[in-house]
Amino acid sequence: MTEYTLKQQLNKVSYRSQPAPHRINLRVGFADKDHAKALGAKWDAKLKTWYIDADMDMLKYKRWMPQ
Repeated sequence: MTEYTLKQQLNKVSYRSQPAPHRINLRVGFADKDHAKALGAKWDAKLKTWYIDADMDMLKYKRWMPQ
């Protein structure tokens, strides 16, 4: 029986095979960024977009939700 190191075992696991939608990207204009931030939206600097966690109250962010 072959023994694998933890690193080898983790490399075998594909987290992309189970994409769980844990966040929702928002369409927030520059003029609304402070309002969205005050409501709890977060900025993703890498993707340059505002987002909320999927378990947040989405009604507060309705105006910025994608169509």
